[in-house]
Amino acid sequence: MTMPRALSTTIPRLLSLALLALLAACAQQREPGFYDVPRGDTASDALHRAQGDAGTVAPAQLQFGFGADSQKKPAPESGAGTGAEKAAGQSARPAAAVKIPSELAETRTYLGTVACPAGQQACPARRMTLTLAPDGQWRARSKPLDGTAATASMGCWHLVSTEPVGIVLQTGDQARAKLEFIQTNVLRLTRLDGQAPLLESRLTRQADIDPIQELAAQPAEACAER
Repeated sequence: MTMPRALSTTIPRLLSLALLALLAACAQQREPGFYDVPRGDTASDALHRAQGDAGTVAPAQLQFGFGADSQKKPAPESGAGTGAEKAAGQSARPAAAVKIPSELAETRTYLGTVACPAGQQACPARRMTLTLAPDGQWRARSKPLDGTAATASMGCWHLVSTEPVGIVLQTGDQARAKLEFIQTNVLRLTRLDGQAPLLESRLTRQADIDPIQELAAQPAEACAER
């Protein structure tokens, strides 16, 4: 039996209208803006990846020294500035850090035999242990080779030359010794208590750091910031 032509065209049209009505009803159940997907922001995404999540905290940078003041102070943020600078619309410029030679940029211990100063021929040679910290402090242990008791001293070191790198060890206002690097890991003692040693005396860097524990209970001197 053949379906009338008018009926065959009416049924598909009614089905299409019913389908459109159903889709419209479903769309009305969604929240406004459901289909509005935010566009990606390349700049913000890159910044987010570089900075990490809000809970991500970079590890603190510590500088080994002799006391509580040996911890590095965090550098001020580049955007921080004084009220006058902010009012003028200018960002604060960070102060330029003083460049420390690589030989003094980390805590190191040196060991060697030191001859008597000129004019003191009767004194025995001594075994000297010297530890230098980048915050300007030094500690030393001196043990005479004749078996007498060792002594320990401490103070501040000061950079006096860069070619070669030379330093002076001071306790208060008194200069105790002058040394210079003849190699990256070798120090030469040029002056001891104001006198040149009778024989060339060298101190060589050691693999382990000796904090000179005999002086642990003594307060450290306030050395100039570097």
